[in-house]
Amino acid sequence: MSRPSLLALAFLFALLGAACEGSSRGGGGEASAIEVDALRHELFAAHVQPLPDPRPVSDELFLLGQALFFDKILSGNQDISCATCHLPQFSTGDGRTLSDGVHGIGLGPNRGGGEMIPRNSPPLFALHLKRELFWDGRVQGAGDVVSVPPAVTLTEAMRATFSPGLQVLASQAMLPAVSREEMRGMQGENPLGDLGDGYNSPGGRPDVTTHVWEQLTERLLDLPGYIALLSAAYPGVALQDFTFAHAGNAIAAFETRAFARTDSAFERFVRGDDAALTRAQVRGALVFFGMGCANCHSGSLLSDQDHHNIGLPQIGPGVSSNLFAFGPIPGWDTGRENATGFVQDRFKFRTPSLLNVALTGPYGHAGQFAELRDFVAHYKDVVLSNQQYDIQSNVSDPELVTMLTPNSSQVLATLDPRLPSVNDIDVDAVVEFLHALTARDASDLSDIVPASVPSGLPIF
Repeated sequence: MSRPSLLALAFLFALLGAACEGSSRGGGGEASAIEVDALRHELFAAHVQPLPDPRPVSDELFLLGQALFFDKILSGNQDISCATCHLPQFSTGDGRTLSDGVHGIGLGPNRGGGEMIPRNSPPLFALHLKRELFWDGRVQGAGDVVSVPPAVTLTEAMRATFSPGLQVLASQAMLPAVSREEMRGMQGENPLGDLGDGYNSPGGRPDVTTHVWEQLTERLLDLPGYIALLSAAYPGVALQDFTFAHAGNAIAAFETRAFARTDSAFERFVRGDDAALTRAQVRGALVFFGMGCANCHSGSLLSDQDHHNIGLPQIGPGVSSNLFAFGPIPGWDTGRENATGFVQDRFKFRTPSLLNVALTGPYGHAGQFAELRDFVAHYKDVVLSNQQYDIQSNVSDPELVTMLTPNSSQVLATLDPRLPSVNDIDVDAVVEFLHALTARDASDLSDIVPASVPSGLPIF
């Protein structure tokens, strides 16, 4: 949030000064024509346009991806799947501050005993529109050009496997199964864990990552159910020519169709329905845009898909890699710097999309805020918010509640210059608007859960 929109603020203050019915956060019924016009001006300035539909994918590719997304066969110990951290019942997240990886027992907030993943599980809505994935943007691209992290090599044959429009997402989908903490497991636990260090491990090697993919592909081809699904999804491809890129592409196809839940009141307004938003939601939107939130939350996703330091407190184990001469600093998460190696990217994280945001807490790259209202309130004074952060009010995990990193001075020294020092944003009004971003079909995702998966392993 930064320099206010003078038009939106002047209009809003005029409304309040004239004592129009309702406050900036109240008032039912429809917005006036003047309010609607003011908001449409803000949407134009913020480059907010109707959300395009994802590219169509075949039913066969969708079904293969659906099975793979929910099947624990892709994990080393065969006890965790993509869906474990992206649960339909928690709106594609897991309801946790930080996810619980391999060795964990249970689901969602009740899961415990596993490896602590240092970042919050990101929601999966509207993935077909995102050009950068992971909180640090380690997978990014445009069109056919995709960059991937160290210790990952995508051959030309793999890249050629990806469907048009799915290149970035398919590349990302291939990675969690190689990460030890997320899905693969540790040395001595299972054959995949014994292959050595690859992606997401210190000193990991590309050949190990490739070897893990090869072993996972062999697992799938040992199961008649997956042979049938692969052959249906990729007709004409010989069994010996299948690679893990075919699996990643199918998962991406499933995710783009399954999670393109965009029919919100706000989207209907953007498409031209002046009555789609209540007066309170319109006025909340005018506060949102008027206070400059769209400097980062712009475009159809309400995200610039760039990286910023917004002064969030740092909690959990962090991700500082080996960027420092003396090695990683426990608890520090240096964010985008881990992907680029540039010190000017330290503590920057990708701007999340706000679509369906009311459903996808906790909020922040490490799930620092349990409630949406508290996360919005952070922007009233980010320095004070960081310095006075109460981890016990936001975190219930007994292991994590003691892991608040005392590096406020370092984080706050490089705040994004677009952040105001202090502002009087109407938090309740903004939250009212953010609830208008919830799609009607996003609250219940039970329709995407298959009855079973080809491995025969339990889905949950």
